[in-house]
Amino acid sequence: MKKIIFAIFIAASMMAQNSLAQTNADSLLNNVFTSYINLKNSLATKDGSTSKDLASILFKTIDKLPADKLSADKNKTWMEYAQKLSYDAEHIKGTDDIEHQREHFVNLSANMYKMMKVLKINTADLYYQFCPMANDGKGAYWISEKSTISNPYFGKKMPTCGSTKDTLKAK
Repeated sequence: MKKIIFAIFIAASMMAQNSLAQTNADSLLNNVFTSYINLKNSLATKDGSTSKDLASILFKTIDKLPADKLSADKNKTWMEYAQKLSYDAEHIKGTDDIEHQREHFVNLSANMYKMMKVLKINTADLYYQFCPMANDGKGAYWISEKSTISNPYFGKKMPTCGSTKDTLKAK
């Protein structure tokens, strides 16, 4: 009987450890996404200098994420997008020119959306929004934590230009 109880205790401990490890991995990935949201909000309301600083934080968060702590499927997805996210974050952090930052934010947002859609780690609903006038009239997307439009491509000039195209439901 003691052996059975001990085996159940060990199995329960291992399940708790796996669950905690998964929660920690999700938390690490959510740190990347939170840094993205901070950058998006800055591009919508502030100057290039603030966005540059927030992109630097995003870049470091991407760079420091310990991929070996992720489950195999999340690691695979992370490895597919990490370099792309890092590339655009690096370009945004390298300039105070908000228009250049916004150019790189187009690809950063597209890759972040693809990654978040696969990972399904968001704890709140997320909104994939689109401005048809951004990106020299080609249109551009971004992810928002709120359903109301706060356009990162036109900032104070046209803060509400855009619409929600998809909702990533909370896990």
